[in-house]
Amino acid sequence: MDFVDLFCGMGTIRMGFEQAGHTCVYSVEWDKHKRRIYEVIFGHEPEGMDIRELRASDVPIADCWCFGAPCQDFSIAGYRAGLDGDRSSLVREVFRLIRETDERHRPKYLLYENVKGMFSSNGGWDYLGILLEMDELGYNLEWKMFNTADFVVPQNRERVFTVGHLRGHSNRKIFDYKCGERKANEFEFQERFRADIKPVFTISMSESTRRSIASGLYIRDLTPREYMRLQGVPDYITDKLIAAGISDTQLYRAAGDACTVNVIYEIARRLS
Repeated sequence: MDFVDLFCGMGTIRMGFEQAGHTCVYSVEWDKHKRRIYEVIFGHEPEGMDIRELRASDVPIADCWCFGAPCQDFSIAGYRAGLDGDRSSLVREVFRLIRETDERHRPKYLLYENVKGMFSSNGGWDYLGILLEMDELGYNLEWKMFNTADFVVPQNRERVFTVGHLRGHSNRKIFDYKCGERKANEFEFQERFRADIKPVFTISMSESTRRSIASGLYIRDLTPREYMRLQGVPDYITDKLIAAGISDTQLYRAAGDACTVNVIYEIARRLS
């Protein structure tokens, strides 16, 4: 299956889709640092830069469009501007491009990822507005919130995934009960991985931290490599980025904004 990766960041959605056997035909990212990271990983920069300047004719025909539009305006840690915010409103640029695309060539799948705060943004009306726009474009919808801890990754990271099925082309249910179900034999692996990256605490000057130090527990920041591991990024990719001179600051930032590869793979392998 061919797919398009919008707001691609460092390319973790592409990693998961390619692991599932799919092919990326076009990607879009405006941030210069993430474009450089993407180039190191995949051998070329994303083809598109500013989604607001794209036209449907710029985007190749593909079976699936993936997009995790900037989430800061939905996040409970932000100011909750919702769809009125400058960044999260960019998701409407995706819908504009779909409207500009001939109905015969529209993607049969849409995959939209965002933070769980999207459910509560503006009392839930923002997410409802997004669903209604997808519906108006001709897509049946399903959605589910996943925690990366259920995908053999030792972190709690809850994200909402929405799949749009183009009517008349796709009716397969992607989020069945097995999707995200942790296998029994994965627990041992997860515990080994968790041990490999200990300690997983950030430095703090709280009273509890001082007590921990006094008791002999060594507490430190996670390294960029460990941040990448928490997103399912293989060490060989991190090695390439370090060798290319990507700063720790940009590695932390890229990993923090990324989707978790393990989760994307499990979703992507159900798409066909």
